[in-house]
Order: sequence, then C-alpha cells, then structure tokens
Amino acid sequence: MNTKEKTFEVLMGELESLVSKLESDDLKLDDAIRHNEEAFKLINLCRDRLDSARQKIDKLVRNADGDWEEKPLD
Repeated sequence: MNTKEKTFEVLMGELESLVSKLESDDLKLDDAIRHNEEAFKLINLCRDRLDSARQKIDKLVRNADGDWEEKPLD
C-alpha cells in the first residue's frame, strides 16, 4: 500500500512507531537520521491530510434572519 492509499490513522501509527524508535537509547546515528527524515515526511503528509479535511468541513450558523447557512470552519 503506497502512502497516498494509507489512512490518516495508519500514517499516525507509523509516525508514533518512528518516534518510539527515535526515543530508544540504542539507536545508531544513521538509523536515527533515516527515521527522523521519514518522520518529517509523515508529519507533512498528516498535516496535508488535516488541512484537506478542514477545507471540507463547514459549520452551520444562524444568520441575521434566523435561517441556517453554511460557513467555513474557522
């Protein structure tokens, strides 16, 4: 499964796994650098997914006439 097919939750799980590995004391420098680079890629992917989701979410608010209308989520 490529990255674009993975759900946000799967990406977050992978990120959490990388963070755990980075926090371990016995990680070699080269592995730490590789894990760090992958973690930043996952962070950016997750941020993009959240931004995309935010753009799709609207909220319902009452206007001055008392009618409901959709407004972008702040």
